[in-house]
Amino acid sequence: MNISSSIYSFLSDHSYLLPIGVITLTLGMLLLTLLPADVMGQNKLWSYDKLGHAVLFGSWSLSVGLYYQIHKSKRVKLWIIFASGTTFGLLIEILQHTLPVNRQGDPIDFLFDVLGCLIAIWVLKTILPNETKS
Repeated sequence: MNISSSIYSFLSDHSYLLPIGVITLTLGMLLLTLLPADVMGQNKLWSYDKLGHAVLFGSWSLSVGLYYQIHKSKRVKLWIIFASGTTFGLLIEILQHTLPVNRQGDPIDFLFDVLGCLIAIWVLKTILPNETKS
């Protein structure tokens, strides 16, 4: 059994972790992206903003894909997982642009959201059982 099979098996046996993870990631992402910029303060960590977008949206898409596979026991439609992640990223950029939160929607942030989603789809194709891939 390789490590990806071990992780998949662990998550299948402890499937309650996936909805908790998806909810936590969703709320965390909304807080990090929609809080006013001055609340976030000046921290060197924010200079890695683009990497953060890719990691957060990749993690979110990966978690949603695993949740769908394990809880629904249906064939995962990876294009739907990808579309969900990219739509979520686009929605956040639109909200940043329209809400009075001292934030700016950034097309480059969205591109890194898409990159993170693409990486998550690749990981899902790698770790999901063969009969579930599409």
